[in-house]
Amino acid sequence: MFFYKELLQFGLEKLQLHRIFVTCDPRNKASEKVLSKIGMTLEGRMRECILLKDGWRDSMLFSMLEHEWKRLNVDILG
Repeated sequence: MFFYKELLQFGLEKLQLHRIFVTCDPRNKASEKVLSKIGMTLEGRMRECILLKDGWRDSMLFSMLEHEWKRLNVDILG
């Protein structure tokens, strides 16, 4: 969580990406909470998208778009 701002800034400003996305395990509620808190949008649940040792697992998909990042920075900087 500590470097999220720098990573988002690098991707959306320096690399001029339009969209950054992150996935997390649906059982990891702490990760979901952090991603929501930093302004990422929950897009949904991807069913059985990753195969691990004990079988197929779902993932939660979060994203931030370029215009959302700009709006977030305007709100923060005032």
